[in-house]
Amino acid sequence: MKIMTRSIHNLVVVASVIFLLAAGLSQNLRAQDASQPKLTKEEIFQKSKAAYAALNSYSDEGQVVHLSDGPTVATYMGTRITENGTRVTNFTTRLSRPNLYRITWRDNYSDPAAAPLSTAMDVWSMGDGDYLNMGFGKPAEKQKTMEDALAGATGISSGAAAEVPAAFFNTKWANPFCCLAKGLIQQADEKVGEVDCYVFAGGTKDRTRTIWIGKQDFLIRQIRETSSAAAMKAIMDQIDKDNPADDHPKIEPTGITSIETHSNIVVNKKLVEADFVPATAK
Repeated sequence: MKIMTRSIHNLVVVASVIFLLAAGLSQNLRAQDASQPKLTKEEIFQKSKAAYAALNSYSDEGQVVHLSDGPTVATYMGTRITENGTRVTNFTTRLSRPNLYRITWRDNYSDPAAAPLSTAMDVWSMGDGDYLNMGFGKPAEKQKTMEDALAGATGISSGAAAEVPAAFFNTKWANPFCCLAKGLIQQADEKVGEVDCYVFAGGTKDRTRTIWIGKQDFLIRQIRETSSAAAMKAIMDQIDKDNPADDHPKIEPTGITSIETHSNIVVNKKLVEADFVPATAK
């Protein structure tokens, strides 16, 4: 699958929509804690950027929940599937300086017909090159750079290979503290699980984005992307135009929402070589 340089952030949403995503998630708004000084959006994002830069290593477990506002019909690798339920992408992340990483993920579908598509995939570097395994029994492919590998994995990992690795390695692509922060407005604080978070949201009537950042550690805890059916059609039409020969999913557009949650975060733990061996090799 070739990397789409003109619309990387759109690909985060599109390729994760193989059978997915839905209307908004209800939120329980929390008032700002008056005992703490109120930080501006710029101050919070600078603190978050600095928090990732100070880490020697990072690991987590998480999932991306995909919802749709109607049946999603997709054709991929000759398989036509109508998905009426929720799809969940489970993932693990391992990152270490200067250039070691492994992100592993697997999709779980509510439709039994999607079983052939539920396969383990990963992107990794053990310091000797960057590799992407897109599953389905195909061999892993060596990528030119780390950013190429992570960008190539972004869509099929439902975004798990995007913003947190970009924050840790401070890449230009998919970095949540630069272009993806534009237009976001600070909201009332909320919790993700038991973690108090700053919340930022923004977008248009067809596309919205919300990000939750932990108030104590300034690490990303959750990201939500919502796109209307019209927005998804425009994105997929552009992908078809740019990649006419690619065997990418053919999807009948519907409004979609993806909620990416990072949990069990562990920082500055000494990671060993085995932590970066691809799941497919174990």
